[in-house]
Amino acid sequence: MPWLALPYKEKHRKLKLWNKYRISNIPSLIFLDATTGKVVCRNGLLVIRDDPEGLEFPWGPKPFREVIAGPLLRNNGQSLESSSLEGSHVGVYFSAHWCPPCRSLTRVLVESYRKIKEAGQKFEIIFVSADRSEDSFKQYFSEMPWLAVPYTDEARRSRLNRLYGIQGRPS
Repeated sequence: MPWLALPYKEKHRKLKLWNKYRISNIPSLIFLDATTGKVVCRNGLLVIRDDPEGLEFPWGPKPFREVIAGPLLRNNGQSLESSSLEGSHVGVYFSAHWCPPCRSLTRVLVESYRKIKEAGQKFEIIFVSADRSEDSFKQYFSEMPWLAVPYTDEARRSRLNRLYGIQGRPS
């Protein structure tokens, strides 16, 4: 390993660090601000998996508008830029066709979404799929009246999952 490490015999320091940074399993990788010791990124393993070349370094939190930047889809195939969301309240919906609780929540969410839109509110939902195939994504998305991150944009879907620390579906 080309980085520094605690000496093996200093187990008490290891335990203090594990407790301070709430490490519960291995492997774990967090990124810290070296000056303050504050956590900059808690899910370093996902970051390295998604950005092995370090193109997005430094790996700190990014604002939503930066993470969502790019085209969004309507279920009729139309595309619009994420910048069109400015001034709106936005829900980000992490869901999947294969997930029964997701499908139940989607039905309820569709009704709420329609009522809010009919009331003239500036509100939008963005579907971030965890489907296992593009066909499943398309079938499930056809039931939704809102926007979606394109299924083929796996990097943006992954960045959104990291931004909000999504561990399960639905969220």
